[in-house]
Parts: sequence; structure tokens; C-alpha cells
Amino acid sequence: MSHSTEIDAIILSGGKGTRLRSVTMDKIPKGLVQIKGKPILEWELFWLRKHGIQRAIFAIGHLAEKIKEYFGEEVETPWGIIDVDYSVEKEKLGSGGAVKQASLLVNEETTMLLNGDVLTTIDLTQMIKFHYERTAPATMALVKLPSPFGVIEVDGDLITKFVEKPLLPVWIHSGVDLVRSEILSRFPDRGQMEDTIFVELAKNKQFYGFQASDDVYWTSIDTQKEYEKANKDFPEDAFLPS
Repeated sequence: MSHSTEIDAIILSGGKGTRLRSVTMDKIPKGLVQIKGKPILEWELFWLRKHGIQRAIFAIGHLAEKIKEYFGEEVETPWGIIDVDYSVEKEKLGSGGAVKQASLLVNEETTMLLNGDVLTTIDLTQMIKFHYERTAPATMALVKLPSPFGVIEVDGDLITKFVEKPLLPVWIHSGVDLVRSEILSRFPDRGQMEDTIFVELAKNKQFYGFQASDDVYWTSIDTQKEYEKANKDFPEDAFLPS
């Protein structure tokens, strides 16, 4: 049984993207930066709809009207229409506060939280299945940490191999989470969710980790370098029907 229709997505897309100012020029929000011809947020909507999610709430702040003008009330994707709503921050609330405010617009029993600067081919359908099979209060998608540097293997004093920016055996937060909507009331009015409710959930053994396979594509786009790399290697075909 698919539970994707029981999920609303909150996309955190209110930041200024100061480290990406060379691209945005302070004229567009980071989520509208184009990767291979489409904004980051549009690719995210394609990914959500591909996996059955039918409604997304943008938690927006900086240049909020630009995002509202671009997407309107619904977006046509190759997988069907996804309905769009907006929660506009009047002041900076942090990720936890942004989710708390946007939660007033949530209708479904489960909420997906998605960072608005992430592009990934994580199998969301399998993550949803994992989440429901465990009746999990919360589930975080985990990816291996991509090394920012090439790695050198040695045998004694001899270099034996060069490995270009491998995945390291360390798990990191992918920026993709599923939570029971009833938990949203426990998010802080202000502050980061990673420093508050996420710590509480982990301490109480209520947070599960869905480990993505090593072959998934994942990147966050925070810098000019990441923007340029994504425009070279982003697998847009994975977001489109074959």
C-alpha cells in the first residue's frame, strides 16, 4: 500500500543564500537558481510528484513574492499536478520556527520536510515504506558524506591509488525527513530544528534513519562551486519519465 497521498511536504526555502550571491545577485531567491534549465525548487516538485506526493507548502521569506509568482497555486509536472501553498515568514524564525508556522497549513497525517536547496534521487517511495513499516514518529534520510577532496591510498611509503572525492563511511542528514504531523506542534517557535526537536526525538529513540544507497545522486547547492558542479552532473533524466 502506498502512503504518499497521506503526506504533505514542507519545503524550507526562506533563506537568503548569501554564499550563492554570485549567482543570485540578490535578485532571486536561492530556490529559483536554475540547474540544467529549471529552478532547484521545480526539480524538487518533480521528484515529490514522481513519488506520489500531491501537495507542497513552501516556507518562504527572502524574496517570497518571486517564488509565489513563479509557481502560483499548482504546478504541472511530468507526473501530474502538484498543489502548492505558501507560509511566509515576516521575520527569521530558523528552520524549526519555519516548520512550526507552516504546520498550520498541513492537512495530512504525515509531513515531509525538505530543504529547498537539495537535489537528490533518493528513493522516496522506499523511504515512505520504511517509515510506515516501523510506525516511526520520525525518519531521516541519510546519505554518505561526499569527500570534498581526492583521497590517496598508501602501502607503507608508497602511494598505491588516487580516488577522486569518494563517499566517506560517515552518514549525514540529507535534508529529507518524514514526521508524524502531530509532532509538528513540538517544533520550536524560533530556532533550528536540528538543535531542538531533532535532538529530543533522537534522545527518546523516536528517530529512525533511512540509509540511502551509495549510488543515489545527492547534493546541496550552497556555493558557486556546487552550483557549477550540479549543472554538469545533475541527472535530470531521473526526474523525467523514460
